Amino acid sequence: MYDLAIIWAWSAGLPAWIYSSRYKLKNIIIWELLWWALTQSHQVENYPGFEKISGSDLMNKFLEHAKISGSEVMNDKVIEISKSDKSFKLKTLSWKEIESRFLLIASWNKYRYLKVKWEQEFIWKWVSYCATCDWMFYRWREVVIVGGWNTAMTEALYLSEICMKVHIVHRSSSFWGEKVLIDRIMNHKNIEIILNDEVDEIKWWMFVEEVLLKSWKTLKVDWIFVAIWNEPETSVFDSLWIELDESWYIIVDPRQETSVKWVYAAWDITTNSNKFQQTLISSAEWALAANSIHEDMLKL
Repeated sequence: MYDLAIIWAWSAGLPAWIYSSRYKLKNIIIWELLWWALTQSHQVENYPGFEKISGSDLMNKFLEHAKISGSEVMNDKVIEISKSDKSFKLKTLSWKEIESRFLLIASWNKYRYLKVKWEQEFIWKWVSYCATCDWMFYRWREVVIVGGWNTAMTEALYLSEICMKVHIVHRSSSFWGEKVLIDRIMNHKNIEIILNDEVDEIKWWMFVEEVLLKSWKTLKVDWIFVAIWNEPETSVFDSLWIELDESWYIIVDPRQETSVKWVYAAWDITTNSNKFQQTLISSAEWALAANSIHEDMLKL
């Protein structure tokens, strides 16, 4: 039996791994190797100690540090969780079973869709949710990005270097991201800004050719990139009956503990970060969670 099972990793689980190993807790990370927003980012400029670094390089540094600390890693996906009086039993996609006294949840948010006509049919063909994943399809093309937060602006700047033209469509009258990114967007000659508008329909003939906005403006583009707010993915934990807020975020206390005893959570899926989804915040939350688990272990 393990003292601690960490579901997922990256900027939340990896610091927890480091701290729990230093506390000499027998721990394991069940790590589904999926890409997510930060690892897809071509450049991170707001993490202390690094003036500029790619998202994947930053996370690889996290991983190297965590491995030095010592822990067990399982590249698998948790598909079922059950709770007994003194432990949790986890079943993975490869039918392995893991038992642990404590549980740390670090699952990722899922993409939010535009919910417009032809979006689902063209996902990963002419509609994408990761510009750096599909950059080879965008090269020298005209594209549209939908969104107004940091991810949308970062990807717009990235695509402006390789695309013929970038249109960024945002439903509000102003952007919601960091001022330094907004300034770069506003002054970039290769980026057209369209505020107070939304995508209404994707038009195509053999290939995607146009995007119709609700203002009836038509954009002739070759590709659509969706970078709107994500939604928490917590369905695998439904069997634990963890308390969620009205937006499906996991409610945690100041110690990062959920409503279920011995279950902790952090990262973008919890209420503690005030939905300020930043790597620095998630790292701090998981360090706090690991410390709280260590305190509770001492009481057993």
